[in-house]
Amino acid sequence: MNGTFRSALLLPNLFSLLRLALTPVVGFDIVGGRYRRALVLFIVAAFTDILDGYLARRFDLMTRVGAWLDPLTDKAMLCTIYFCLAVSGALPVWLVALVFGRDILILLMAVVALALTSFRDFPPSRLGKFSTFSQIVTAVTAMVHAARILGDIGWILQLCILAAATMTTMSGAHYLASGIRRLRQASTGHG
Repeated sequence: MNGTFRSALLLPNLFSLLRLALTPVVGFDIVGGRYRRALVLFIVAAFTDILDGYLARRFDLMTRVGAWLDPLTDKAMLCTIYFCLAVSGALPVWLVALVFGRDILILLMAVVALALTSFRDFPPSRLGKFSTFSQIVTAVTAMVHAARILGDIGWILQLCILAAATMTTMSGAHYLASGIRRLRQASTGHG
């Protein structure tokens, strides 16, 4: 493998690492009340996410490290933003607890599945993707609202919070039901 090819192979992973490096900066900006800068950095991070995915697929640069690094980086960014938005008062603590609770539930179920079954594939569900999308829209709306970029959009933020809470609850229930079904299949030898 020549150096250029090896560098190209790592480029998507470097974009993920850039997102990871931006994560604490975005968090500090939110807690410091610098919502506009946090929003700009979050948009830059989102662009790197789109770019690394495109490069990995388009040029067949997918690696095992990237398959783990990309979603973990995305989750670290979103969790940091939610935690900091709660600390700054821009999002209610109960919503952040709900989002974290669902993620902890999914993580615990994956650990149990890895320990007790032969399942090694944990693809995101459609509800999970909708939930993540609603959480991102809510975070962006909270930052826009806190920065007063579009004036008072509190009612839009409240709708986003309701949507995120609903989708997070539904996806958490779906993942729990799916996990229980998989464990039952494994215990009866059908999975």
